[in-house]
Amino acid sequence: MDKLISSLLCCSVSSKDDSNDKYHAKSLNNETKQKKSKTGNQKSSRNSSRKDVNKKLNSSKTSSELTNNSKIELLDDENSINETDTITNTNEESNNNTPNSISNNQGNDSKEEDEIDEELPENDVDESYLDLTKLQEGQAFNPESGWLLGLKNEKIFGNKKCLILDLDETLVHSSFKYLRTADFVIPVEIENQVHHVYVIKRPGVDEFLRKVGKWYEVVVFTASVSKYGDPLLDKLDIHQSVHHRLFRDSCYNYQGNFIKNLSQIGRPLADSIIIDNSPASYIFHPQHSIPISSWFSDTHDNELLDLLPFLEDIAKPNVDDVGLVLDITI
Repeated sequence: MDKLISSLLCCSVSSKDDSNDKYHAKSLNNETKQKKSKTGNQKSSRNSSRKDVNKKLNSSKTSSELTNNSKIELLDDENSINETDTITNTNEESNNNTPNSISNNQGNDSKEEDEIDEELPENDVDESYLDLTKLQEGQAFNPESGWLLGLKNEKIFGNKKCLILDLDETLVHSSFKYLRTADFVIPVEIENQVHHVYVIKRPGVDEFLRKVGKWYEVVVFTASVSKYGDPLLDKLDIHQSVHHRLFRDSCYNYQGNFIKNLSQIGRPLADSIIIDNSPASYIFHPQHSIPISSWFSDTHDNELLDLLPFLEDIAKPNVDDVGLVLDITI
């Protein structure tokens, strides 16, 4: 039952120390360059690009493993949460129907990189050759537009850009374990049994959503299932700032990982930004991402509010292509 619950809900795990991972919006571009320096050139040759994608996916898993090894340290903080009882990252443990050829070994990085091609299925295709706009079988989409989102309401959003936000560990943290600091509790029915999910909000999330809701067309895109995400957002979005919701069935499945494919959103890439604590989620579009650290319980965290000045600037009409601002390869 624990594995089933973990596969239905998604909260990614990171080894970062939230209390020490703060930065100011004025230095965001430099931070972005540092955190995305491993991205490399997405337009490189077929073999090198394939190795780059899989190496980063493997790196994401390694980060989660390191976090699991540091659970004792998390428990030492009276404000922290027992990660053993929290929801696990679906990009690591779920979707067993899809082959995942990524090695979990932490050592011998150079040897592992040389062997990646041998580990890939014969029919695997380099991501630079994939048609990222093409929907996969069973992937949810809007029948009117043919994209993940419906047609843009020009009267409401006009020339506003599209901001895609992750949910778990970016805006909130959830757990099946009782949390005395929980902001609210939501019931989730799994196999005819109701489970209570305790949710704590990241500091500043209410103000953050209120403001970005005025500047952008806001989409919350989570790898969780809707039976969990919908009731959570009903309580979280007190200002009705989230204009669209996308769940796991809208994700692009790549080697067992749930990818948030911006090429399928239905909005121009030049106007699309994603904020997500998991680099694997936006591996096809790192040049449109703003990294943020995973959040679990740090009451002194201020990252959401620190991002607001930068987000306000990049939302302005004089920014023709957000990728030119966020892409570190230029």
